[in-house]
Amino acid sequence: MKIYRRKYKTLVVTLTLLILIGSTFSCKKDLDNEIKNDTYGNTFWKSQGDVNGAVAGAYGLFRKSLNQNSCFFIWGDAPAGLFYSDEGTLATDVNNGSFTVPYWNEGAHNWTNWYRVIDASNLVIENVNRMSDDLFTDGAKKAYLGEAYFLRALSYFYMTRVWGDLPLQLTATTSADQAKLIGRTEAATILKQVISDAQKASSLLTFESATANQRRRASKGAALALLAHASAWGNDYPKTVIYADSIINKQDLFRLQPTGTIRNVFKDATAAENIFVITAKDAENESSAYTNYIFTANVAFLTVSSEQKPNMPYVKGYYFSPKARIDTLYKDIKEDTRRKEFFYDSNVGTNKEKLSFKKYSDIAYKNTATNSDPRAESNLIIFRLADMILLKAEALNALGKDADALNSANLIRARAGVSDLTGAGFVLRKKILQERQRELIGEGQNYFDLVRVSVNTNDRNIFSQLSLWSMDQNRFNQKGYLWPIANSILNSNRLINQNLWWMGKI
Repeated sequence: MKIYRRKYKTLVVTLTLLILIGSTFSCKKDLDNEIKNDTYGNTFWKSQGDVNGAVAGAYGLFRKSLNQNSCFFIWGDAPAGLFYSDEGTLATDVNNGSFTVPYWNEGAHNWTNWYRVIDASNLVIENVNRMSDDLFTDGAKKAYLGEAYFLRALSYFYMTRVWGDLPLQLTATTSADQAKLIGRTEAATILKQVISDAQKASSLLTFESATANQRRRASKGAALALLAHASAWGNDYPKTVIYADSIINKQDLFRLQPTGTIRNVFKDATAAENIFVITAKDAENESSAYTNYIFTANVAFLTVSSEQKPNMPYVKGYYFSPKARIDTLYKDIKEDTRRKEFFYDSNVGTNKEKLSFKKYSDIAYKNTATNSDPRAESNLIIFRLADMILLKAEALNALGKDADALNSANLIRARAGVSDLTGAGFVLRKKILQERQRELIGEGQNYFDLVRVSVNTNDRNIFSQLSLWSMDQNRFNQKGYLWPIANSILNSNRLINQNLWWMGKI
């Protein structure tokens, strides 16, 4: 299936769809009663180009959801304690497990944008199924449906890890009459839906689409990676091994980057280690100024460093990593290639103890003559092969297969140039989690890792052992590892209650 890569080819289609989606946001959030395009469905779904525009619009909404108030980073990394901030209450909340900073309210607390992705996916699923096969090139209809199921599954997976129970909306809202308030469905049922949708996506998509779509859109590999994570989240580790192996064994498509080249996965979406990424290509109007980038909000969390070298852009962070903590994490500093690949030592004044983070330092300048107006271009890595290998190691350890777990984890250690891990049982489990921190820091994984293993082992102490804050038994029992729901959501839907731990706290 050929994908239109230039947005201008589908601009009119996509923008029209986004207007529809924006006015028909369903589920329980405050809904627009005035649907401006209620007859639009009768004229839109007429060609493969229409469908491609709709799917492209859904990916755009997914990108927006990840970037809104930096929730990709705020959810997946900030609470794990590997990043600090000097800025007021943000510093406190990063370090002590409080998730209530007002700045986060409309991003990390609010699921509005995510339900827009889901509604866009529902629109594609419902309408494409009604369209004649003759309107599509060979395999294209299945691929578009697979992408829609994948995006719906991935959106629900992000949300249930953050908020637990959720409103479950599996039909599109295209008119005011269809808009209704619904309550929350238990997280276990949401996870089953994630797995069901991801399995459908896997059956509809092909491995080859990873190459055809430059790993920027869903493939069978992306769906299997989601299934590996979803099964691990549900403590179904035998399935995790099966799904992870289905990717690891596909060595013609997915391979680890050579030692010293991990940074390529952020520069080049087509890097063999990547499974699914969200790109930020300036040439395709996907990039954003640093003031709007993944680490940023109303101020520039990331700015180009004064120590920048030609063709080697670094960034300084509003969020930064303390040198002492990173030196402890990468114990074999001289040998571990990731320490230099991921962090930049300033060696200038007070910045000596504040390490700049290099994973997201790819820059395109709007004004190339003066190197001004820098635009962030680094990929957001949703899934890559090293993640799958270490997730498999975690699963094997949980299944009592420590020798096999060590073999998997040490593939990543060998690539980093450091000695093999040793150990067994729960000691090894923690070592594997630490290895995921070393490898995947800043990639939206580390806090979810802590929650997953804590819940699966019923051990709240993992937070104090592998992060900077402790979780008492009362908070753990009340699922205080989940995030609060924005008050704007609660005020608009009487069927929604705040997550138990956060009642009266926000």
